[in-house]
Amino acid sequence: MKLKISMVGGGSYSWTYGLFSTFLHNNFFDKETELCLYDINETALNNVYEFCTYYNNMFPEKAITLTKTLSEDEALEGSDFVVIAISHGGLEAELEDHYITRRHGFYNVKGSESGIAGASRTIRHVPEFVRIARKMKKLCPKAVMLNVTNPLTALTRCVQKYEDVHAVGFCHGIRNHLEILLPYFGAKGFEDVSFSVSGVDHCSFLTDVKLHGQDALQIMRDKGMIEAAWAGKSNITFDDPFAGRENQRIRFILWDMLGVMPGLSDEHCAEFYYQTTGTQENRDRFGMHYDRIEDRTKSVDRLRNNIVEPLETGKMPPFRVSDERPDRVIEAMMGGREFYDVVNYRNVGQVRELAKDTVVETFVTFDSTGVHPAIASPLPMAAQAIVIPTALREEMFMEAAMEWDANKLTAALCIDPLVQDFTRIRDVVKELMDYNSKWLPKGWC
Repeated sequence: MKLKISMVGGGSYSWTYGLFSTFLHNNFFDKETELCLYDINETALNNVYEFCTYYNNMFPEKAITLTKTLSEDEALEGSDFVVIAISHGGLEAELEDHYITRRHGFYNVKGSESGIAGASRTIRHVPEFVRIARKMKKLCPKAVMLNVTNPLTALTRCVQKYEDVHAVGFCHGIRNHLEILLPYFGAKGFEDVSFSVSGVDHCSFLTDVKLHGQDALQIMRDKGMIEAAWAGKSNITFDDPFAGRENQRIRFILWDMLGVMPGLSDEHCAEFYYQTTGTQENRDRFGMHYDRIEDRTKSVDRLRNNIVEPLETGKMPPFRVSDERPDRVIEAMMGGREFYDVVNYRNVGQVRELAKDTVVETFVTFDSTGVHPAIASPLPMAAQAIVIPTALREEMFMEAAMEWDANKLTAALCIDPLVQDFTRIRDVVKELMDYNSKWLPKGWC
């Protein structure tokens, strides 16, 4: 029986090749697997399809069946799994999230979940995800949605809450941003380390990090890394293929203040703390000079060129495999090897401090019998004070999008830590909703 995996956003220069590579590299998948790429951008779809086909042809003994289509119905029809990797509205809309924010005197670093840019992105994407979920229920009612699109928590949650579509969210951040710290507390690899993670995507915390039974975070404290961070001397960086250069200074300062380490880098975790990014003075004090508008424009061009230039020159890069592993989740659920890793999944009790069905970031086991979240270590109260309001605001953004309700969006932004002036919020909300209304599914309002 052939397995069909559809990818909505299959023309993504950022995501498609990396996700395809995991299926090609995994011996569980072969010619009996169809990976169908769907996109609304024909040029991008053709480019990415040609790029992936080159590597598929390199391994004829295990090549999967790679198809492409401009028809969403054709892509979804009969699918077993649906991967979502989209940026609804494209670069224009993503930049406008930040232009609106700055026009009103506010600031977001990345703007996926929090602040005005996060609210804008959420209300634009939630209706589109629900529209896709409704179509899935008609064309592939048993399919599982595998989501890599931000805001990951709200988008993975909304399809379950409103359409009862089974969904799993993937973010490589926790492992990647712990991996770069391993040498600093003496670990050679993850086999030397045990840890727990709890929270919501981009706002989760590492707890019980142990190196052969020793407190790994205390080892780094003993090496003076906290003091270095306060002094502005921390030089730990990570070049994320999606997010660019990321720093690890604010992360250590927050760990010192809260008593528990944020799971991600400065540019992500700082979005939830006005003290680090809310004013230019704060950004200068903590060395937060990342500019989303400038960086995102450059990264979109870079990621496109990574696909297009090799096709034009014939100089194809070596085959590489992505860090995201939806292939392992699919394999496990289809009867292959069991898979245990950090993912985002609905809360069935694994995070006791958060409401049931909130999408949380923890360790989860996948096998042929289903999805089995592991109970996370307790979140310290200081971390709860960050995570719980974040989860509630994301829920409020999501509800505002579903009902297209300006009052609900206003209320949500009033309690956002990055929005410190009530007098401007209603003007902000009007502009957000006026702009994003053009991206809504037909008949939404």
